[in-house]
Amino acid sequence: YSVTLKNSLPPSNDPHDYMSLSRYFWPNPDKPNGLPYIRIDGIENPEIYTIPDYTLMRDLFKEIGNLGFAYFFTNNNSYVEKALYRINEWFIDEKTRMNPNLNYAGFRKGDIIGRRTGVLDIRPVFRMLQSIPLMRSSSKWNFVIEKKLRRWFSEYYTWLTTSPIGIKAKEDGFNNHGTHYDVQVTFILSFLGHDEQARTYSKQALINRINIGILPSGEQPFETRRMLSWHYSIFNLQALFLLAERADHYGYNDAWTYVGNDGQTLKKAVDYIL
Repeated sequence: YSVTLKNSLPPSNDPHDYMSLSRYFWPNPDKPNGLPYIRIDGIENPEIYTIPDYTLMRDLFKEIGNLGFAYFFTNNNSYVEKALYRINEWFIDEKTRMNPNLNYAGFRKGDIIGRRTGVLDIRPVFRMLQSIPLMRSSSKWNFVIEKKLRRWFSEYYTWLTTSPIGIKAKEDGFNNHGTHYDVQVTFILSFLGHDEQARTYSKQALINRINIGILPSGEQPFETRRMLSWHYSIFNLQALFLLAERADHYGYNDAWTYVGNDGQTLKKAVDYIL
C-alpha cells in the first residue's frame, strides 16, 4: 500500500502527495474539454477509482484496526508485525510514505488544489489509532516506528488545523464533514498524548454539533437536504456517537444525554431515523 502507486500525479507532481477525485463531480457538458468539472450531488463518478490512494488508505486503516484487535484477543505477534509493516510502508518509509497533508484530496478536475470535502477521506483513521494501544504490550511492538508515526501525525495535525483547506473543512463543514473532522481531531490529539486538549475538544465539539446539526424533532437538516439523506443521516450520527464515546471516555457525564438549546438530543436523532 502506497500513495506512490498511482499513475496520475497531482498538480505538485509529487507522487508522495495523496490525491483523490471528488466523488460527485462530472465533466461539464458545456465546455469543450469538460473543465472544470461540475457537481451532481449523490451521483458517483466512477473516475474516482482510477486513482487508488483513497481505496488503499481506507483498506490500510481497516486492516490495522483489525490486526490490533486480533492481537488483543489472541496474543499472536504475527498480527503486530503485519500492522507495523503497514504503518512503516504508508507513513514512514521514504520510498513509499505519504506526505502529511491532504492538499489534493477531493480534487476537482480543472482546479489546482483539492477541496475541503477531501478532508473526509481520512475519516476512518480512528480505527487505526484506537487499535495501536492494544498492541503496545507485544514484544514485537516497535516504539521507534510509533515515535515516527507520532511525528507524522503531529505534522498532519498542524496542516489540518492551520491550512486553508483544513480550516475551511472545520468552519464550513456544518454537516457530516464537520462532525467527522471533529472526530479526527479528537483521536489524533489522544494519540499524540494531548489528553487535556482532547477532553476539552471532544466535549465542546459534541455540544456544538448537536446544537447546530439536530432539530428538536431529531431531524438532521444538513443531511436530509441531501439526495442520499438516509445514508448521510446515519453517517453523521456515527460521527456523533464517536464524539460522545470520546467525551464520555474523558469524563463528560452528559455525553450521551446532553440536551441542546432547543431540546435536541442524540436519542431524538436516533428516534427520527427509526
